Amino acid sequence: MKTYKVGICDKDLDYATALMDFINTDNSKRLSMMVFSSYKAIKDYLSVQDLDLVITDDISACDKTEEGYEYQGVRTVPLSQYRDSSDGWKIEKSDSAFIFKYQDVELICRSLSQILTEKKKDPRNLSTVVAVFSPLGRCGKSRLARALAADDGVRGGLYVSMENYANKINHSSNNILYLIKSKSPELEEVIAEQTVCEDGIQVLKPSTSYLDTLDVLLEDMEMLVSILLKSGRYTTIVFDFGSAAISDMRILGIFETIYMPVLRDDISLGKIEVFLSVLKEMGLRNVITKIVKVDVPDAEPNSEEMVRTLWELSKDGGDY
Repeated sequence: MKTYKVGICDKDLDYATALMDFINTDNSKRLSMMVFSSYKAIKDYLSVQDLDLVITDDISACDKTEEGYEYQGVRTVPLSQYRDSSDGWKIEKSDSAFIFKYQDVELICRSLSQILTEKKKDPRNLSTVVAVFSPLGRCGKSRLARALAADDGVRGGLYVSMENYANKINHSSNNILYLIKSKSPELEEVIAEQTVCEDGIQVLKPSTSYLDTLDVLLEDMEMLVSILLKSGRYTTIVFDFGSAAISDMRILGIFETIYMPVLRDDISLGKIEVFLSVLKEMGLRNVITKIVKVDVPDAEPNSEEMVRTLWELSKDGGDY
């Protein structure tokens, strides 16, 4: 199970240290806390390591976002000495979550866990849209993506293939990408026509090879996702991205969760670390926070091993 790393930056170092010591002595909370004396110290740490969350009594160096605050791409939550946060920050309740410093520590831990594991969704959407991506080959990526789509027992799932190469030539697939680029009014109809049933799941293949997708921009992918959501036909929409199929890594930020199949040998782990470091250098920590690493079993989508894997993912919402 994933342990979330939380940084605390507070002018009251005694308070910060005491909170860190309490949290770090209980592994069951799945929280690990580090104390920082300044934002510079956080920045230096982030140049080589990661944090899932920062809590602080001073948000002056943070950027305001639609969802609250962040520092260096890491979500940041204010620590308030007032229960209603009516201090000098003038934080509106609708602006951001905040944590009251002087409440019971167990309640603070519960708040941290809720903030770290909450899934942000547009309340207008009744579907979950996820991506499966890995910088590794032969790691079970497509097997996991199909299993996630097949696991939807409500309205059914949709598997969207954006692999490096399709398993068969589909000359009409390029038409979808062209219609996306041209913002054609026929796009919705063509998508519906080209969605087919394969092995019990609905499948859409917008591309035949990664050469087709390299011209797909962030706004193009946002349009495709929006149209699929608008149809209301699927509860789960799963995009299966090949390692070479994305020209702009910001595209991964569209998705609620990014499942990353992994292999545990030294070479594969090294490649994953390099990939994550590239995302950091690109300023895409928001993408990193959505990544869930998965050990994919060598099994069919409806097998006992795969069902157990999907259950663990739904239960924990994090690496395991």
